[in-house]
Amino acid sequence: MLQSILMVWVLSQDIALSAAAYERDMGYLPGDRGVFSESMATALDRPEIAGQQYLTLYPPSGPQVGLRLVEAPLTDYYPMRRLGWSAIEMLVRDPDSLRKDLQMPDFEYLAGPAFLSSQRNVYAMQALGPSRELLYLTHIRDPEKTLLKAPPTTTAVGHTFIMVMGSNNLSQSLQFFKTHFDNAVTEPIKFRIDVLSDAYGLPRETQHALAMVSMAQPFGIEIDQYPEGAAAIPDQEQVRGGVFLVTVSVDSARLKKPLPFVSRDLDNAGAVTGGIILMPSGTPLEVIYDQ
Repeated sequence: MLQSILMVWVLSQDIALSAAAYERDMGYLPGDRGVFSESMATALDRPEIAGQQYLTLYPPSGPQVGLRLVEAPLTDYYPMRRLGWSAIEMLVRDPDSLRKDLQMPDFEYLAGPAFLSSQRNVYAMQALGPSRELLYLTHIRDPEKTLLKAPPTTTAVGHTFIMVMGSNNLSQSLQFFKTHFDNAVTEPIKFRIDVLSDAYGLPRETQHALAMVSMAQPFGIEIDQYPEGAAAIPDQEQVRGGVFLVTVSVDSARLKKPLPFVSRDLDNAGAVTGGIILMPSGTPLEVIYDQ
């Protein structure tokens, strides 16, 4: 069973600048530093980031979901034009105030704030981060009326509670979660996603199919059906960027079927403690088994 989101990995052209922007405008706090391992780079088919520096940032409140910035070359990346991880959804206290606080050019305003449905419960805006990572900045008036029931943040910006990924076959992606994990999976619904339509030059009124996988804790994965023409993973080096990996915790005792690892982590006794799997559409997911 999927338990929670632990880490979001983002390619950054300048980790010092990105970190300073998140600290200044969102109150995020610097954490551990390190070097991206060659073995992980090989598993992800991204040799260009082996040995690159990383810095992890943590939210000022709530579950300590890390935002790990990994140094990478400058490219022509723009979100949602390829399959895989596309957006980081964070809980925020007041999207209207946050819009005024986000300083250009480090953060680029895209759309909102606006209510996402006629229920007027979820109020969100969209922006690009310092390395053009796509951010959904969301306030929930009444968490009990939502699927995940995520508690409100006590600070201007809180933790990541949903990760959004794009699929070229939504049914296949949903079946993967149903096959391997003992988690609730919603049926697809049609929804207006302005930033996705903009990325493919479609009318903003276009309805896109999406579904949600809810975790044991108040976290989720949103899966969007992407239009034809979305680039495959890993994409061409000149357009790589944004979120390239997500780390989650898993209760291995409640797996319905063994996971399709491309790289395994082992303890001293040789038992699997996690690793990297590839989901449909080629989306990578790092799994850490709960002890």
